[in-house]
Amino acid sequence: MFMDQNELEKLKDEYENNEDLIQLYEDWGESPYLQEIFQLLDKRDPDWVKERELGSWAAEFILDILLEHEDELEEMSEADRLKMFEEEIEERYTDFRSCHQFARVNNLSLRFPEDKETSCETLEDYIEEDGNRLGFPII
Repeated sequence: MFMDQNELEKLKDEYENNEDLIQLYEDWGESPYLQEIFQLLDKRDPDWVKERELGSWAAEFILDILLEHEDELEEMSEADRLKMFEEEIEERYTDFRSCHQFARVNNLSLRFPEDKETSCETLEDYIEEDGNRLGFPII
């Protein structure tokens, strides 16, 4: 199943540097599996789409789970999939988020002194502002 081409083209324009995001929506955009994972992530932490959580790394996080279990998904009942997805999210989320935060804060600390467009006075404010930014669009 594939998502609507117009939606996909908008994603490609807006998130052209996030190949995992494009792949996720091209391959899984209309699948119940993706929607099931979205629901479980929302239940775990509604801010998972923001940079202070998984944000721009969410597509990689979700793809890892889907691709690892791709061969068995169709054979599983919805209840079994939800249980498996929930276990995978619980097992992986904290470590994945920690890696994302380390890389994000490191990159921001390098970029802050040279960012002429920011109104932030401190690195902490700069990091906080970025953390509230939406890094993963749900369509």
